[in-house]
Amino acid sequence: MTEAQMQSFIPDLAKLGYVWQFITLGGFHGDSLITYTFAKDLVKHGMLAYVQNIQRQEREMAHGIETLAHQNWSGANYFDHFLKTVQGGFSATAAMDKGVTEDQFKDSQGPGSAGAGRGSDALQTMLAN
Repeated sequence: MTEAQMQSFIPDLAKLGYVWQFITLGGFHGDSLITYTFAKDLVKHGMLAYVQNIQRQEREMAHGIETLAHQNWSGANYFDHFLKTVQGGFSATAAMDKGVTEDQFKDSQGPGSAGAGRGSDALQTMLAN
């Protein structure tokens, strides 16, 4: 295939009646590539590799990557609220107490900051009810 044919491959299939394109191979190889690249850079540059190649790039994305605020994204606030409800308002094992790593994103107003994104909006609505 030429590059033009590859670029138009999915729209061309759609014209033939295909309505769902499921390409797991791209995700598989993308995950492998970033894992290999990150591991190689981590050996060479230490923690700087994580900050430069992952964390800063997540913050700079135009629409943000919701997993930058990974604890909020994973539902830690919901489960802390549930745990504190069951335990009468206090829990020594809550995930989102003072000193949580996600605090570093609270002053940020950009994409990926705590409270940003579809998942956290839904979570805040759930917690309010």
